[in-house]
Amino acid sequence: MPASDPNATTLKRPRTRSVVIEPPPPPLDDRDRRQHVRHDLTRPAKLFCPASGRFLAGQTLNISAGGVLVEVDAPTEVASEDELQLTIGFGDRFIVPMSELVPGKVVRTMASDDPSRMRIAIAYDDAGEMALSA
Repeated sequence: MPASDPNATTLKRPRTRSVVIEPPPPPLDDRDRRQHVRHDLTRPAKLFCPASGRFLAGQTLNISAGGVLVEVDAPTEVASEDELQLTIGFGDRFIVPMSELVPGKVVRTMASDDPSRMRIAIAYDDAGEMALSA
């Protein structure tokens, strides 16, 4: 239609609104981030630190399908993101071959109630592998 026509009307397109669905805000509490239920369980544990070539003896404090909290006998230079290999004593075996150690990554370290010990939170690289080794 020519613009000079007094009877002409201009059609306007309706405005569209885009809806953005935001992800939920991050949790305020560590317990809310866990994907697996934790179970209090005290079992002997052994960690191998490939970077230092050292073994650390300790015991589990709790365990889940995705990771474990271990308290080791002495403070060590383990830090978040360090790769470890671990085994948890579920049976009668006292010696575990290196091939049966399960790889994991340090999620965080924290002080223990006992100043001569420290706690290490470890996420398994493959949760199914820990279940098979038990």
